[in-house]
Amino acid sequence: MKKKLFKPEILLSHESGLRKMEAESTGQQYVSFKSLKEAQQDPQGIVILEGDEGGQIYVVCPVSIVRCSEESLQQLLQDLDALKWSDPSSAHLFYERLPLGSGVSGGMGGGLVQSSVWLHPRLVKLELLEKVKAVIEGRRPRLENVQ
Repeated sequence: MKKKLFKPEILLSHESGLRKMEAESTGQQYVSFKSLKEAQQDPQGIVILEGDEGGQIYVVCPVSIVRCSEESLQQLLQDLDALKWSDPSSAHLFYERLPLGSGVSGGMGGGLVQSSVWLHPRLVKLELLEKVKAVIEGRRPRLENVQ
């Protein structure tokens, strides 16, 4: 019997190539959403802020706790990326479906879906967790004066 070759599907702009390929290669379903509003309709909707085309996962959190706008999330991504990778063209914001406790594939150890904001340990060491939470919760417009 001939072994079936893996043939990836077309990648849409709101999909992570890394996580979609990983899911497809293992026969798992990959679900992504086009917008924050769409992701908030799913009880397992999450937001992922990543840099380096997925080589750095900065933030993972359930969309149910997001109180800021998509524009604020995008600005947060740019602010974090400027600190760690500094290549806006490879920084992306993705909305996906993953249950609590799931790992988020990506470089630098990936991320974790938890009930609150997960921030990469290197950013936690810079004492950014509370500032990032404040942006996501809509209590702060963006990260400022952070180096």
